[in-house]
Amino acid sequence: MQHPIHPPSGRRRPAGLVVLACLAAVPAACAPDGTSTPTLATAQRIVSLAPSATEVLFEAGCGGRVVGVTSYCRYPTQATTLPKVGGYLTPSYEALVALRPDLVVLLPEHVDARRFVTTLGLDVVEFDHRSIHGILDSIATAGDLCGTRARADAAVAELEGLLRRVDERTDGRPRPRVVISVSRGQERGFGSLSAAGPDGVYHDLLLRAGGQNAVPSGPVLHPALSPESVIRLNPDAVLEFAPGAVDGTAIREEWRALPSLTAVALQRVFVFTEDFLPVPGPRLVRFTDTLARALHPDAPYTRRPQ
Repeated sequence: MQHPIHPPSGRRRPAGLVVLACLAAVPAACAPDGTSTPTLATAQRIVSLAPSATEVLFEAGCGGRVVGVTSYCRYPTQATTLPKVGGYLTPSYEALVALRPDLVVLLPEHVDARRFVTTLGLDVVEFDHRSIHGILDSIATAGDLCGTRARADAAVAELEGLLRRVDERTDGRPRPRVVISVSRGQERGFGSLSAAGPDGVYHDLLLRAGGQNAVPSGPVLHPALSPESVIRLNPDAVLEFAPGAVDGTAIREEWRALPSLTAVALQRVFVFTEDFLPVPGPRLVRFTDTLARALHPDAPYTRRPQ
């Protein structure tokens, strides 16, 4: 399954974008159902409640208008110097209100935060980063909100170009069956492996990199897999995401405990330690190229994008 890559011009406002409440101090177009869309370039003081939203805002050229972020927002470097408004799912509303924002950016999982912030009469924009397409759309939307659409369109065009090149290089090639390990507690070994299920942004990332998910459909986004379950799935390749890990080689060696796996026998266990892996933002989109090179090392690649 391939997700469409839309050109930056004429972009439709994404279905995943939800803008709630009408801010009396800032003119906005209010719909009959009570929702509102801030007019172009009205957002002057933005608070971000998610690392991926912060990354998107800076990518789109809105960084100069961001006045507050969470304690988990560590990229880009400028974000680390901004006032903090608490944790990812535990924001400090007192700290948020003290920053006098005219726009709060959050994600679908921020149900409680959205409910509270809208009662204050603040505009709320929800970015949906559960897919690559959603990340790209949020960049364009951020450009609309800040009046930096030209820069946002350039960023989207660069990312779409990368995705297009990856698709061209992997098109027609056999898609390996892959298990993505998104976490694995060392104290319990393989019994605590959590895999990316066939939904969400990691699944989308895998498809775009030319792989297919070996994990079957189910009600859980990241199902727990026992060693026996992994052996039954017998993937052609394993991608282990271990953000911040010091020794990726040692982690890869641990997979020798399952010697019957095709991925282990063929030495196709790949460990990635990049710190942005839990953050579904532009850097994760660019990571598609890295995964494609691991899964399809014989594809006609030229130089690695900067």
